[in-house]
Amino acid sequence: MRSLAADELPWFVGRSLAFIGHSDPQRLALLLAPRFRDPRADAEGCRVLARPGTAPTAGVHVQAPHPDDDSRRVLLSSPWHEDDPEAFVGLVAKVLARYEHDAAVLRLDAVPPRRRDELAAHLAPLGFVPDEVAKMTYDLSDVPPLGSPLLLEAWTEAADRRFRSFYEAAEDRRLTEAGWAYLKRKNGPFQPDLWFLARETLDQEPVGYAFCGLVAKSLDGRFTLDAVGVARELRADSAMLRRLVISTLHELASLSPMGAVDVEVSRSDGRLGDILRYIGFEPVTRSPVLVKRPA
Repeated sequence: MRSLAADELPWFVGRSLAFIGHSDPQRLALLLAPRFRDPRADAEGCRVLARPGTAPTAGVHVQAPHPDDDSRRVLLSSPWHEDDPEAFVGLVAKVLARYEHDAAVLRLDAVPPRRRDELAAHLAPLGFVPDEVAKMTYDLSDVPPLGSPLLLEAWTEAADRRFRSFYEAAEDRRLTEAGWAYLKRKNGPFQPDLWFLARETLDQEPVGYAFCGLVAKSLDGRFTLDAVGVARELRADSAMLRRLVISTLHELASLSPMGAVDVEVSRSDGRLGDILRYIGFEPVTRSPVLVKRPA
């Protein structure tokens, strides 16, 4: 496995375009070359697998986490191989072995369904599963009124077990220590003041959870909504989920009234995407992906 020199970048882009079925990939890559903002940096992010005495047969662009990053997620994109899927699997395995990580995501934008299915089948032994992720954003200056907001209890170290137990019961799945730790710093340093359990009243059991992150703290700050859901017995209650999300938005707006909230909604999140759009979240992108989640 090796990275590329800057002058090899058009060739790499051409291979990626050929993989998705473009009719004249190398010509398009040469036309795009003048638009590369930083060819040297882009080339350093490309990885190819070359066997001794042969040209590279597989490649992928890698955005690796810095050793000091709280979010240890490897982002892969622009996959290609020369009719050698095993070479691509070997390349991805080498990338994952090189960088310490908790999760990995392979973006499959513009990759045809047949190619996506092929990659999913070959990368399954490495722990990758197919998914589709929609990125959405919300302007906190537009938070709608709410007559009866839920009471939000922030995380404390003493309450960690209670938060985890509620989350696991709500989602009907057990988390490993690594999975729980990854959720806390999914998009950056853990923000205990932005992790909430929601109640109707202080003396009642929680009805939902909302776990948020912080990108930038200011009047126009930016937050992430990393996980949100209601108690298992309330899963059919869309109104309760809307109350939970809007109550959370009110809390965030009190911190950054001109800020914004970003969220990634997985296909496995069911109706959450529809409910967020109903509240006013704006779609940004939708991408088919292969995801390797924490064990």
